[in-house]
Amino acid sequence: METSIEELAEASALNTFFVSVVFLTISIFLLRALGRSIQKSTQPTAPPANSTSPWNISTVLMLFGFFLLGQMAVLAFASSSSPGPDGTVTIELDQTSVFIGLSVANLALSTLAVLTYRLLQKQQLENTEQPAASFWSESGGHPFSAIRLGILALLCWIPGHLGLTGLWSLCLEGLDVEINAQESVQLMSEALEQSDWSVIIPMWIYGIVLAPLAEEILFRGVLFRWLRGHWGFFAALAVSSVAFALVHDSVASWLPIAALGGLCCWLYHRSGQLLATITLHAAFNSCMFLLISLLPEGI
Repeated sequence: METSIEELAEASALNTFFVSVVFLTISIFLLRALGRSIQKSTQPTAPPANSTSPWNISTVLMLFGFFLLGQMAVLAFASSSSPGPDGTVTIELDQTSVFIGLSVANLALSTLAVLTYRLLQKQQLENTEQPAASFWSESGGHPFSAIRLGILALLCWIPGHLGLTGLWSLCLEGLDVEINAQESVQLMSEALEQSDWSVIIPMWIYGIVLAPLAEEILFRGVLFRWLRGHWGFFAALAVSSVAFALVHDSVASWLPIAALGGLCCWLYHRSGQLLATITLHAAFNSCMFLLISLLPEGI
């Protein structure tokens, strides 16, 4: 009997592996086709002509330090630690309203800090009659085309996200790593079960508006762009994507989130439109929240 159960488990894992690989392959081909369709004269391995980073290393460290200090404040003020049965210390959220409020404030202030610094920098360059490197757009494309491109990129990536999530889950199960959803996902699921709109509405604003805007500005507009100018495209993509994944609190989502970050880097590099990656990120989070709304018990 035990042998039969083990064989079924192995067969299920093998099926998951093959289906995941197929889904991932489909997305790769779709994204390659999308990349060829983007009307841009540069190649993915070379920065665009107007790719001079508007940031220096001290500015990058300052802006990210501000953001990370905010993340630490969220955990410090909205969570408590307690020893588990095996002696390990676990961190649990005990103040939902504080977590949401501080998270929203951190993203809003981080975004404001970047935009304010950029505005002051641009004004200073104009006073000295020096050209300022573009921040929002490197290619001068229309905003609607950037929005459309972000949505198309997400549609191309959905099979790949499902496939990569399946492969990552198999790896974690093989390593006996406990799979838990992100704190924000758990909060949203619980709020939906209780119909708590005081949590649902702020979480939608946080996840669909503020998080995509702030994280794309910081991780693609600041970090990736600076790294690309100094280390090249592939190193910039790898480092910024890993950093993007690590600021999320669930090991179960690290690889899929890193892949999403890599996709946003690629899209920003190919299109030169930061709005395209913001749209992609916002649409992705919208899909995840919609999934939680439809299947709250399965999250």
